[in-house]
Amino acid sequence: MEKKTAAAYIRVSTTDQTELSPDSQIKIVRKYADQHGYRLPYEYIFRDDGISGRRADKRPEFNAMIAASKQKPAPFCAVLLWKFSRFARNQEESIFYKSMLRRCGVEVISVSEPAVDGPFGTLIERIIEWSDEYYSIRLSGEVKRGMTEKAERGGAVSIPSFGYDIIDKKYVPNDKADIVREIFSDYLSGMSLVHIARNLNLRGIRTNRGNMWESRTVEYVLRNVVYIGKIRWNPKRRTRLNYGDKDIIVSDGLHEPIVEREIFDEVQHKLDEQKNRSLKYRHEKSVCNEYMLRSLVKCSDCGGSLTMSVKGTGLQCCNYIHGKCGVSHYISLSIINKTIIEAVEKAFHNECFEIELNRTSEKRTDYDLIIQKETKKYGRIKKAYEEGIYSVEEYKTSRKVIDEKIYKLKKQRDFSDKVIMPTEGKKEIAAVLKSHDVSEREKNELLRSFIHKIVFDRAESAVRIFFA
Repeated sequence: MEKKTAAAYIRVSTTDQTELSPDSQIKIVRKYADQHGYRLPYEYIFRDDGISGRRADKRPEFNAMIAASKQKPAPFCAVLLWKFSRFARNQEESIFYKSMLRRCGVEVISVSEPAVDGPFGTLIERIIEWSDEYYSIRLSGEVKRGMTEKAERGGAVSIPSFGYDIIDKKYVPNDKADIVREIFSDYLSGMSLVHIARNLNLRGIRTNRGNMWESRTVEYVLRNVVYIGKIRWNPKRRTRLNYGDKDIIVSDGLHEPIVEREIFDEVQHKLDEQKNRSLKYRHEKSVCNEYMLRSLVKCSDCGGSLTMSVKGTGLQCCNYIHGKCGVSHYISLSIINKTIIEAVEKAFHNECFEIELNRTSEKRTDYDLIIQKETKKYGRIKKAYEEGIYSVEEYKTSRKVIDEKIYKLKKQRDFSDKVIMPTEGKKEIAAVLKSHDVSEREKNELLRSFIHKIVFDRAESAVRIFFA
């Protein structure tokens, strides 16, 4: 008798000490498969290590198994588990994915828990799942309480911060501790967060996760109380960059500090002052997000997008702003706008392009509806004149304002429809890009209809246009 093909799903979390190891789970599942006539190929053993079963979207191998089952026909007829708790510890997700698998002709089997035929089989399975979910919730609460108590006693509750290792469950400074002191010293000496990040990247120094430094990761180091011998822990959520979260617990740690308290406090004061100045400046000098070349211009060194500078007068590489790119690509907005328009004019003069002005990718403005609403205003101002509310001059002025607005709307509408631009009409595109009557968003949409990207090379003071 030919054996049926089955898959296996293996999962272990990091908190439950009662779970079998992955190898032990595979051994038990293979034994069941041999005894019940299943073939278990290596490529259909899906394994998630150190991952909670509360959410399916956090488990890559689980999702790979679900995706494989959707093939027609499904490559396996069953998914074998050590226990139902390996499949999910969220009953709602468990029911959803089991139903999906059954529609694909795939059965979910727990090799260690009773399988009862008949109407009570599904009920018993639901009871087992409910018990698993309750256990998971309870275990999560116990782990959080244990971590909180450990943090309050000054113990290590997370992976070590940059500059520390964990030895015997305690933070111990390593050879990167000098770099931490250097970061604090450089900032107090006047070096910006971006410049500090850029210098670290140029020296080949990486974060604990192997990533390049950015201004926010430098600030994270400068804000981290672990460097003055403290432990920071949030029992309710991940703090991320919210340093003022009211639920953060700060306690005296058991480890050796790297930075003196006076230096740390001085840095905090300077960071707070800098943040307040930045917020005030942004409030006073708010910059519109819409500009003609938005998301089109790329850095020739790192490939990142050039975004609007804080002052709104030019474009700069977004990675350079955060310290990840070592070469400045700042260029005045007026200069690059003029350069691109001239380049487009030259390209149209020398080549024949079939340009499709397609704006279906963005939310389209209903210009006809807006024009209709503006037209109704004629009747209202006329009524106001007839009732003596408006004088002759006020009536004329109001009518002129409406006329100008409708004219602009009609002009914008003409370029919002999907059309094929004839060759003889291409010369009008440059005129549209120069026009003050067309919005920056409309100009951006127009450029996107025939330009894929623009690469700006700072060293050569040149731009290269890649047409779509």
